[in-house]
Amino acid sequence: MEPTAPLAPPVVAVMVVHEPGPWFEQALAGLAAQDYANVKYLFLVAGEPGDVPARIRAVVPNAFVRGINGNPGFGSAANEVMRLVEGDNGFFCFLHDDVALDPDALTLLVEEIYRSNAGIVGPKLVEWDQPQVLQHVGLAVDRLGEVDPLVEPGEVDQEQHDAVRDIFAVPSACLLIRADLFRAIGGFDPAIEYHGDDIDLCWRAHLSGARVVVVPTARARHREALATRRPDLRHATQAAVNRVRTVATLTGARRMPLLLPRLFLVTLAEVVASLLMGRVRQAGAALTALGSLFVKVPAFIARRRHVAPLREVPDTEVAGLQIGGSARLATYLRARGSRGPDGDGAGERRWRETAGSVPALSWLAVLVLFVVGSRELWADGVPRFGEFLALPDSPSDLLSSYLSGWNSHGLGGTEASPTGLALVAVASIGTLFNMGLLHTVSVLGLALLGMLGAYRLGAVYPTVRGRIAVLAVYAAVPLPSQLLSAGRWSALVVYAATPWVVHLARRIAGIDAFGEATAVDADFVADVPRRRVVRLGAQLALLSAIAIAFAPSFVVVLVGCAVLLAAATALVGSPLRVAAVFGGAILGGAVAGLLLNLPWSTTLLGSDGWTSVVGVPEISARALGADVLARFAVGKGSLTVLALLLFIPVVAAPLVARSWRFAWGVRAAVLVAGFGALAVLDDRAALPFRMPEPGVLLVPVALGVALSAGCIAAAFDTDVLQGSFGWRQPLGVLSAVAIVVGVVPGLAAAAGGRWNMPERTLEEVYVEFAANPAEGDYRVLWLGDPDAIPVSAWTFQPGIGFAITDDGPLTVQGHWSGRPSEAEEAVARALRQMAEGVTLRGGRLLAPYGIRYVIIPLADGYSGTIRDPLQPPDGLVEVLDDQLDLVSPLLSPPNYRVFENT
Repeated sequence: MEPTAPLAPPVVAVMVVHEPGPWFEQALAGLAAQDYANVKYLFLVAGEPGDVPARIRAVVPNAFVRGINGNPGFGSAANEVMRLVEGDNGFFCFLHDDVALDPDALTLLVEEIYRSNAGIVGPKLVEWDQPQVLQHVGLAVDRLGEVDPLVEPGEVDQEQHDAVRDIFAVPSACLLIRADLFRAIGGFDPAIEYHGDDIDLCWRAHLSGARVVVVPTARARHREALATRRPDLRHATQAAVNRVRTVATLTGARRMPLLLPRLFLVTLAEVVASLLMGRVRQAGAALTALGSLFVKVPAFIARRRHVAPLREVPDTEVAGLQIGGSARLATYLRARGSRGPDGDGAGERRWRETAGSVPALSWLAVLVLFVVGSRELWADGVPRFGEFLALPDSPSDLLSSYLSGWNSHGLGGTEASPTGLALVAVASIGTLFNMGLLHTVSVLGLALLGMLGAYRLGAVYPTVRGRIAVLAVYAAVPLPSQLLSAGRWSALVVYAATPWVVHLARRIAGIDAFGEATAVDADFVADVPRRRVVRLGAQLALLSAIAIAFAPSFVVVLVGCAVLLAAATALVGSPLRVAAVFGGAILGGAVAGLLLNLPWSTTLLGSDGWTSVVGVPEISARALGADVLARFAVGKGSLTVLALLLFIPVVAAPLVARSWRFAWGVRAAVLVAGFGALAVLDDRAALPFRMPEPGVLLVPVALGVALSAGCIAAAFDTDVLQGSFGWRQPLGVLSAVAIVVGVVPGLAAAAGGRWNMPERTLEEVYVEFAANPAEGDYRVLWLGDPDAIPVSAWTFQPGIGFAITDDGPLTVQGHWSGRPSEAEEAVARALRQMAEGVTLRGGRLLAPYGIRYVIIPLADGYSGTIRDPLQPPDGLVEVLDDQLDLVSPLLSPPNYRVFENT
C-alpha cells in the first residue's frame, strides 16, 4: 500500500466585489493561478451584480458566487463567510477585488502561519502598475491608532523588507486568518464601513493572544484606489472617526484615564495644525472624530463590554506591540526628508543634500543666543508692562467672555468681543492651561516665529550663504530686541507674521528659486497647481486672521506689502500676471483675515475704530528723527548706530546682483524705501492720515534689509567673484563687511539676559489697590499719556488718552480698546466739563459709572521710569486737584498720581 500525501488544510479565499473595473480579470487570474492544493473561492458581490458573476465564472469556473443586498462595506460583507461556511478548521483569506496574488502567495502564507504559529498573516503589497514599488509591508500603529505605513512613497522593492516579522496589523486588502480565530473575535467590526477595519481586527486578535505576522516573500499587487472608486464617501472623516472608535473601545481600562485626554489634546492639536496648513477637510475630519468621542460614549461602552471576553493577555503586552511615539509624526518626518517644502522641488532637495550641517549649526547659534538673551525671562516670566498684559488664570473665562456677546472692556457693552480672546483660550491647550507659561511663550515665541519665517522666505536664495544671511540679519537686526524692551506686543506679532505672508504669497504666485526664468533679470516662475493655490491661500488667510486678531495694524502692513511687492515684481520684468497674483494674494489675505474676524472686525470701522488700529493721536509730530528710525531705535539698547551699515547692502544688492537675485534685490530695496518713507513722513506728521506706531512700520524695513543681505550673500560667488574685476568687487566686499558689523547691536542686546526689559513696572505697584473689597467693586479711570496707560486707550484729546478698568489685576482683555460706547463717551464729556471749569465736583459725575480712582500713569518701566518719570500733560494735575470730591493722598507711589473719588 502506497503512502498518501497529507491533505493540505482548507483555505476559503473570500473576495468582496463591488462594481469592478477592467482590471478585475487580472485579479481573478491571480486567484485561479494559485498553486495551493486545497482552496475554495467565495465571491461576495455587493450591490447590483450585472455581469460580475459571468466574469467570475469565465476565469474561475468552480467559484461560489453570492450576492449581498446593497453595499454595507467590506467588513460587513466579509462577515457573511461565517454564515456561508461551516466549521472552524482551516483558514479564511480575505481579499479586495483589486488585488492580484502571485501564484505561490497562498502557499507561502499558509506555510508561514504554521511555522510562526500565527493567527493572522499578510503578504507584501506592491503597486498595481509598478510592481517594483512597495505599497505596504505590514502596518505599524501607535497608541492613538495612527498608522505608520513603514515604507516611503515610491520606495523601490530591493528586498530590504523581506524578513518575516511580527507586526501590529496587516492591510485587509489581503490577509489570511485562522477560521476559528475569526469566529472567536467576531469577525470584522460591522460598524466600520471602510478605513480601519484591518486595524480593529488585528487589535482584537492581539487581545486574544494571537500573533500577527507579515510574510514579504508572498506578494500581491494592489490598486488601492478607493477614493477614486467611491468619491461619494468622506474618506478622511471615516478614517478619523473609526480610529477614535477603535482606540476608545479596545484600549485597556487601566490606560484609558491617561490615553483619553491625550487623544483629545492630540486630535484638537491636529485641528489647529490642519487649519494652519490650509487643510480644511482634514481639520473637519479631526473635529468630527473629536465630537464622536463624546457623542458615541454609550456605543463605546457597549462595545467595550462585548470585547471584554476576548481579553486573554494583559493590555500592557498589546501596548508593547504599538509605537511608543507618534506614527503620524514619524511618517511626516520621513516624507519631509524625501521632498522639498513645495512637495515637488527637486532643486530644493539638491540644496538640502549639499547644504550639509551649516543650516543646523546656524539655527543652533541663533537659538543659543536667543535662549541666553532670554535667560532671566524663562525663569521669572515676562514683566507685565506696555502691551505685555497678564493672561487670566482661567482660559475658560476668556472663552466664556468671547461667547457671551458682552464686551467687558471699559464699562462693557454689547459690542462684539475680540476674536483674540478665543484664540488665547485655545492656545492655552498647548501649555496645558499654564497661563504664565503661555504668556512667556506668546512674547518670546513671536520673535522665534518671525525668524523661522525669514528662514523659509530665504528659500528664494538656493544657496547656503543666502539663506543663512536672511535668517541672521532678521534675527539680529535691533528691531526685535527693541520691541521686547518696549513691551510692544502688536509690533512683535507683525514681526512674526510678515515674512510668512511674503513667503506664502510668492509661492502662490509661483515665484521660485528653481525653474525657468521669464526674463534675463526676472524671476523663475513655476506653474502652481490649483489645489496647492487653494491650500496656500487658506494658510495665508488663516495666518492673516490670527495676526489681525492681535494686531489690527497688520492690515496696514499687508496693504503696503501688496502694493510695493507687486510694483517691484512688475518693475524687474516679471509677467504682469505674476505681479498681480503676488500682490493680490497679500491683499486677499488682508480681506480674508478681516472676514474671519467677524463680527469683531466691524469695530475697526470709523474714526474711533481707526484709533483702535493706530492709537491715540499725538499732540504734535513724534519727531523721533530719520536717524533714530533708521537705527530701529524704538526701544532700549546700545550700539544701534552700527545698524545703519545694514542699509549698504540695500543699495548695493540691485547694483551687484543679476538674474533672479537682482529681482529680489529690487523687491527688498522697494520694501525698505516704501515703508521707510512712510515711517519718516508719519514721524513728521506729514501725512493726511495717521499710521501705526513706528515699530510696526519698521518690520517690513527689517525684512527688506534681511532680504538684501541674503541677495548679497547669494550673489557673492556668481556675480561678484566670478565676474571681471571692477566696481562690483569692492562694493560686494563692503556690503559683506557691513552685514557682519551691522548685526552687532542685536547680539549685544542679548548680554543682559532680559532684552533690556524693566525690572520694576507700574503693574507691580498697582496690585496695592484692593481687588473685590468688602465695600463693593469699583473701577479705575486711567488718564494721561497713552503710551503709559497699561491698557488700550481711547482719545480724550490729542496726546491724552483715557481708559477704564475694573478692580483687580490688569489682563490681556484690556489689549483691545474697540470703539467707545455711549457710557464711555459720557465719561469723556465729564472730563471735558472738568477741564473747561464747568464743574468742581467731577467725582459726582464719575460716580454713576463706579469710578473710585483716577490715575495718571507716570512710569510703567519703559514709558517713564521711577528715576525719570513722565511729565503729566499740561494742566491735567491742576484740573483734578481743583475737584472738591477728588482727593490725592499725601503719599503716592512714584509710578503714578492717584485721586480718590470721595
